[in-house]
Amino acid sequence: VPVRVKGIYVTSRAIMDKRDALIEIADTTEINAMVIDVKDDNGRITFRMEDTMAHEIGATTNTIHDIGNLMKLLEEKEIYPIARIVAFKDPYLAEQKQELAVKNKDGTIYRDNNGECWVNPYNKEVWDYLIEISAKAAEAGFKEIQFDYIRFSTGKGIADADFGPLAEEKTKEEIIIEFIKYAYEKLKPLGVFVAADVYGTIISSSIDAGLVGQNYVEMAKYLDYICPMIYPSHFAEGNYGVEYPDLEPFQIIRKVLTASKKKLEMIPEGEHRAIVRPWLQDFTAS
Repeated sequence: VPVRVKGIYVTSRAIMDKRDALIEIADTTEINAMVIDVKDDNGRITFRMEDTMAHEIGATTNTIHDIGNLMKLLEEKEIYPIARIVAFKDPYLAEQKQELAVKNKDGTIYRDNNGECWVNPYNKEVWDYLIEISAKAAEAGFKEIQFDYIRFSTGKGIADADFGPLAEEKTKEEIIIEFIKYAYEKLKPLGVFVAADVYGTIISSSIDAGLVGQNYVEMAKYLDYICPMIYPSHFAEGNYGVEYPDLEPFQIIRKVLTASKKKLEMIPEGEHRAIVRPWLQDFTAS
């Protein structure tokens, strides 16, 4: 049953160290969902998963050492649990299995501005790894799988990266859509909703869409929820006619969501269309 969520993002450390305070937030406000790291930005898995490649390569940390108790508590409190799965930004997997990493033309591993490596979205073995972790999250009791970094790196030097022969045949947008279709078909039978976080800027910028590989309309055809990150700090001065987006969050969010609505009307009535559930930024980042 779909839930109209008002959620907060929670790291694995926070759900262990600040659990009572987080539950109290849900008890005393309209917050009724938590997006919890299952596979984090470093590529580490936050609770123990046996019989998986993650277990084999030592990616599991078991930070959330009482996942069963946590799921039970969230259910009792009627808090909808969403598993955040960071997809293609995975320094850990890329280092452990370098054949799955994005490479430079000379065969060395590509590293972004922070020195972190990414896995190659064109590699189907990476897809299966993500599905395996997502399935374990569903088994643990998460009601929704939410993919983040479901995109290509935009770091320095990425234009010269080597994504392999398949990249000659398919664009970045095409391969991301193929992954989403694949993930949706594999995960829906497990009784979970499937969502993806996308840049808010791709809604109106085909340049941004092409760079990261996120096609807003096409992605919405194969997801239950699409979650644009409408962070005012992501938008340049003057975007959407808003002089300083970072200082006028209401204006920029309203304008972007209006553009989103218009864009998704390209999907004919009656055809599957993801529900839009935006991410909101709770701080000024100027």
